Amino acid sequence: MDFKNAIANLLASSVFFLRNIFLLIFSPYRTMRNISRGKDFGQAFLIFLTVFLYFKFVYFLRDDPYPATITFLVFILHFLFTMAFFYFLGGVSNNKIKIPGFILTFSYTLIPTLFWFVSNSILYVFIPPPRSYSILGKGFSIFYISYSISLLTWKLILIYLALRFSTKLGFYRIMYLMILFLLWFIPYSVFLFHFKIFRIPFI
Repeated sequence: MDFKNAIANLLASSVFFLRNIFLLIFSPYRTMRNISRGKDFGQAFLIFLTVFLYFKFVYFLRDDPYPATITFLVFILHFLFTMAFFYFLGGVSNNKIKIPGFILTFSYTLIPTLFWFVSNSILYVFIPPPRSYSILGKGFSIFYISYSISLLTWKLILIYLALRFSTKLGFYRIMYLMILFLLWFIPYSVFLFHFKIFRIPFI
């Protein structure tokens, strides 16, 4: 009976997970606010499972890669450290912070990252570099840059909304925290690149 309940709960979480991804594209403000009120950790599990499957997939595309389990563990440590950074600097004494909503909202900020990395891997398979300087090649480059900027913008919006709804902080305080985050994130990215763990950090 417990197994059936677990399967039913996971299926329900899957439906909400797919629905939230769709709604985050068209209505991120309202959707992230609703996510911050939730307690369904099954959705967070599905996000992390998808990330793990991506690392398994990309393992076969890279030259001399680290095992997928290692890169996934590095990602988990980074994600936990990021959450701890915003949680403690965002005001651990803030009674308005609800842990379930905090975890769920930050988990959903990974969706634009997943979109970008998965699409890059697919493009690598079907349109591998080097690419030409023809009209089609330049057109593809313009499309790719626009697509990447759009996902980055979406990512920043989701991070802001995650902090806004889970910590109840104001705009300027959130901007200040994000700048502080970048101060350690940039050297950290160089470190990961140097050891060939991530060319671009998975955040």
